[in-house]
Amino acid sequence: MNAFALRAGVWAVCLAPLAAAAQSVATLGDVKVTAEEVKQIAHLQPQVKQQILGSEKALESLVQEELVRRALFEEATAQGWDKRPEIAGPAEIARERVILAAYLDSVARVPEGYPDDAAIKVFYDANQAQISLPPRYHLAQIFVARPAGGDAGAAGKRAAELARRAHESGADFAALAKAESADPAGREKGGDIGWYREANVLPEVRAALQSMKPGDISGPIETAAGWHVVKLIEFKPREPATIEEARGAVVQRLRADRAAELRKAYIDGLLTKTPPKFDSGALSALRDSLK
Repeated sequence: MNAFALRAGVWAVCLAPLAAAAQSVATLGDVKVTAEEVKQIAHLQPQVKQQILGSEKALESLVQEELVRRALFEEATAQGWDKRPEIAGPAEIARERVILAAYLDSVARVPEGYPDDAAIKVFYDANQAQISLPPRYHLAQIFVARPAGGDAGAAGKRAAELARRAHESGADFAALAKAESADPAGREKGGDIGWYREANVLPEVRAALQSMKPGDISGPIETAAGWHVVKLIEFKPREPATIEEARGAVVQRLRADRAAELRKAYIDGLLTKTPPKFDSGALSALRDSLK
């Protein structure tokens, strides 16, 4: 992934404190972000790692937004917002839910090696009609980054000029991408950024692809990150998946189902060992008070 990567939820990660001696990669006043902390984000959200590997500006943007998040949090806590009743209650509930989820994951840990090949085949055979590969696009692009605080108008005009040159008769898209694209990962491959599942393509780009045929080149497509001049190299529609193609998804589904079974069994055992007692009168009064 690179500038195409979807960024939903990137900044929702709260980083665990690390050693104060860790070297910072950026500071905002007394607030700092270390390399190890950025690695934590990348580890928790693989799409972020793919994005920052594809663009230096994406990495800078990630670090800047994390600095701002921390600075704002420090301001809020310094003014006692964490102690406000309307904040403290929901915050404690959220904390309890995080702890509970981690604990249940530990008691319902699925054994390594589950499922085995036989279980995978049974599930695949029973669900083969519903198991398919989504539509996929093999793409190349010339990317013009949106300048941070710079002249977006000039960048947009440059993208339009590059699109015009890409559409000229006899134009070499790969050579143009290698010379002009701001996407380092794709630039070295003549703009080729590989195969993307339909859901993993930015909505603005996905909309343009709907009317394109293999070999077509788009006009400049504006997104939050910048402008993309996209070439559709090849398209594969939805098609049935072989058992090997489906293996990863089947394993993930069976492990999730098994974890849910283990969690339910653990909770059922807890309720059997110590059955809950209800005060029907108090519950009735509570129900009435909620009307």
